Amino acid sequence: MTNPPSITLRYFECRGRAQHLRFFLRCRNIPFTDERVPLDEDFNAWRAMQPDRSRSGYFQKLPVLHWGDELVAETSVIHHFLHRRLEDSQRLSAAENLHHEMLASSCFGDIMLPVGLLIWSDLAIPGADPAKLAPTSLERVRNHLTVLERTLAEWDWWGQLQRRELMVTDCLLWEGLSIALHTYGPGLHLESCPHLFE
Repeated sequence: MTNPPSITLRYFECRGRAQHLRFFLRCRNIPFTDERVPLDEDFNAWRAMQPDRSRSGYFQKLPVLHWGDELVAETSVIHHFLHRRLEDSQRLSAAENLHHEMLASSCFGDIMLPVGLLIWSDLAIPGADPAKLAPTSLERVRNHLTVLERTLAEWDWWGQLQRRELMVTDCLLWEGLSIALHTYGPGLHLESCPHLFE
């Protein structure tokens, strides 16, 4: 797309759910305002902003994307909105678009969600012990990465990546792997999945 409108991506001053969107917009050289809401112990900046639905979105949570006059809420919806609005969906076949949708769903549900549940477990569940939950969470993610490696090879994902522009689902995959490595460390054994490890 040539000459995109004014774009603002609003999220907290952390990686979280918006980082792959930031990576994507930067890697594609799409000008945008990366508005980061400061974090402190009491979430003061967020509490002050949250009632303003023009900034916090329809569901009063972040991230929120402003695309010209359009306001887009929800991480996965922003993800798919960018894929369509930047006309990446037109660069792919119907089967390839389906692969991108399935991979995005898998990254959100099978990598990001288990990591998030583990990280926030002691706050979400009184008395939960993240150290005791970690081995089960790690095994689940590690098993999924083995299947993911096989699936992406069957789809020729890596070959396609050499022949096309970087797309938002590529950035989601990289961010998911990055936070999994950061969370689980060497126990993830990502090197056993050579394509993902690269």
